[in-house]
Amino acid sequence: MEPDKEKILEAGYFYFQNQKFKKAIKIFEKGLSMFPNDIDIYYNLGIVYESINEIEKAKECFKKVLEIDRDNTDAKKHLEKLVNI
Repeated sequence: MEPDKEKILEAGYFYFQNQKFKKAIKIFEKGLSMFPNDIDIYYNLGIVYESINEIEKAKECFKKVLEIDRDNTDAKKHLEKLVNI
């Protein structure tokens, strides 16, 4: 069976919304093992790290998004905000 990226994003987002951050991180990291250059998964992982104040890890995720898609305005905004902390 083909892994489903949408299910990974939904599950990670569900845990994030319910403040189960470690579980959300696990799901997004597992997603990256299946979809190693997926900007949606990197972006969402960055959001989780930002929420729990793991600033360096969040920056890495947003930088990775921008390596793949340098015009991603959402990742740019988050990265700029984190750089200025």
